[in-house]
Amino acid sequence: MKFAPKKDKPLPLVEPKLGELTTGRVFEVLNNIRAENVWLANFSSLNTREAYKRSVASFVATIGINTPEELYSASRAHIIAWRSAMEKAGLSQASIANRLSALSSLYKHLTDTGLVLQNPVSGVKRPKTGNAGIGAGKSPALTRKQVRAMLDVPDIKTLQGLRDRALLHIYFYTGARCSEPGRLKVKDIRFDREYTVLDLTIKGNKRNTIAIHPECAMAIREYLEVAGHSEDPEAFLFQPVKNGKVGHPLTRVQFYRLFDKYARLAGLPAGVYPHVARATMITEAYEAGVQGEAIQRTVGHASITTTEGYNHTAKKHRESASLKMGY
Repeated sequence: MKFAPKKDKPLPLVEPKLGELTTGRVFEVLNNIRAENVWLANFSSLNTREAYKRSVASFVATIGINTPEELYSASRAHIIAWRSAMEKAGLSQASIANRLSALSSLYKHLTDTGLVLQNPVSGVKRPKTGNAGIGAGKSPALTRKQVRAMLDVPDIKTLQGLRDRALLHIYFYTGARCSEPGRLKVKDIRFDREYTVLDLTIKGNKRNTIAIHPECAMAIREYLEVAGHSEDPEAFLFQPVKNGKVGHPLTRVQFYRLFDKYARLAGLPAGVYPHVARATMITEAYEAGVQGEAIQRTVGHASITTTEGYNHTAKKHRESASLKMGY
């Protein structure tokens, strides 16, 4: 490989755009890795496959890899250079650790298939994300006032406004992951005795039935009353209002853009994205005295430890010594 990393000249981190994963140099490298499709097929979650592919694409683009053969011959020095670029770009410890894990997963697969002799990520020190940094890497939570500002921004005199208000309510009242509302169909909102429930398809293609807040249920019903597909149980709940394919669900990218749009219109700072709603819901539930196990079931965490991480973050902030100062 032509590139030789130099400690005194750290590389700038390169984040390929969405289009570059389907065309261009990065696409050509990824598309010609003989074992890549088999490697990605090991992961059942589409989000995991996309995240891992973006991680490898960032490594390829940052290091300047032009062929699969250059990828196969990457050394530990290249991995360290990429890690340094991520650190310099300000990525969180959790993000860096996750990206290194993704790249290590690919190289382990390439090693198993005989395309490389050893995994160059092995032995590269990864950021600690354990107890020493409880709460570090977790998305920040909004205040109730900030949430209300976002919920009230959509123009409910329009179909798009009704749709987007319903979407925001699902994020903030269920803690759904970014793409999960996109899988909802009309049949997935129903009544069970006195409760309105949502049947969400969550991580690992599992079903998670959630009894939702009356305000959230009302927002969904008011949207469906004018949406035009409320009588079709198999129709996707959230569909394009214009400039989209009729009958198709909104995409993960569209959800991100919509959330960012309403955060900005509500006057919130940069960096507010769908996972912030998840963090906010979990934090507010703990503040309201809800037991951790109940929150875990609602948001679909596999481990209670993950759920408790958000509570530790809020507790750590409340107990900050700085808040006790008065000069």
